[in-house]
Amino acid sequence: MLHDYIQHQLLQKNRGVYFKKGKWLIHVFGFFMLWLLAAFKLKENNEGAYLTGNMLWAAFWTMLPFMTFFYIYCLYLIPFCFKRNLYARFWTILVVLLLIFPWIGILFRVILEPYFEVLRTDRSQLSLFSFVLQTYGSFLASFTGFTSLLYIMELLEHIRTSKEIQSHTRQMAVTELHLLKTNMNSDFMVRSLDGIIQLAEQGDGHAPEAIVHFSDILRYRLYRSNKNWVALQEELEHMANLFAFQNSIHPGEDKALLEVEGEPALQFVIPLSLITIAEPLFTTYQTEQDWSLLVYILIEEKEMQIAIELTTDDGSTAQKLETIKERLYRLWNSELIFTVETDKNNYSVRTCIPILTNSTASS
Repeated sequence: MLHDYIQHQLLQKNRGVYFKKGKWLIHVFGFFMLWLLAAFKLKENNEGAYLTGNMLWAAFWTMLPFMTFFYIYCLYLIPFCFKRNLYARFWTILVVLLLIFPWIGILFRVILEPYFEVLRTDRSQLSLFSFVLQTYGSFLASFTGFTSLLYIMELLEHIRTSKEIQSHTRQMAVTELHLLKTNMNSDFMVRSLDGIIQLAEQGDGHAPEAIVHFSDILRYRLYRSNKNWVALQEELEHMANLFAFQNSIHPGEDKALLEVEGEPALQFVIPLSLITIAEPLFTTYQTEQDWSLLVYILIEEKEMQIAIELTTDDGSTAQKLETIKERLYRLWNSELIFTVETDKNNYSVRTCIPILTNSTASS
């Protein structure tokens, strides 16, 4: 079924491809030029005569066999044989048509001679062999010229298709990146809301603080996810806000620690690069279990070195770390350094994120 659908779509695309999107103008131009050439040739063979309407009309009728052949070629042979890889059928029919249609053209011209004196005068100057040879030569020359036009159309179609593919690819990449940035970890969202509700039900004084932190997290995603770059300082501030939120919904524990060494100065990163790392780590928190998280960030001139020490009983931690790795790769569109060492319930992660300077980010 899928194969049939694809074949149907290809046929729909190939049908009339040489006439779509203004390409019919090229056919009109080619037909007009061929018509004028045929008319001027009749004029030359009738020495002393002027180019008249009768000559133009005679040239028009003598072109019909060739035009019939050519449009069989471009409306059937190319789209339904050649482009469907039916090469044997394509070449067989093409050779037969090339052998038959010049004779049809000769017959057609003989039939028209009683009605157009210019045609009789034109043929009277040639022997039968020369007339047949000239007809075949003109036929093949016209076929070569019009085939060249089709080739130009193919090139134009290829260029247009390539541009469309590139445009769609870029659009898909932008959409996927935006979705990645705006898609908050569902487990983190549920745990966060449950933590806030629990604090509120208990009348804990940390509830307002937790709501403020959580609101800041959502606001940052909303207003910065569509940006190409954000200041590293801003990303670090919201990373710290995320850690503060985690500790506020679990007051008195302070098991999530963030340490930053180095000063960000006119440096930029892709939005949510650090947030993407932190959110899945918080979902490994297990109540009344030995859980701790330390994230150490070293800011250098062109990159951030990030070291993570995580202790958790969550059995899905390895998969969550793999998700973090994939998301970072997709955010930066490259394979970053990301290593994980495991010892029972202890996880040591090392990664490195590029930093852009102000001038680089602006370009």
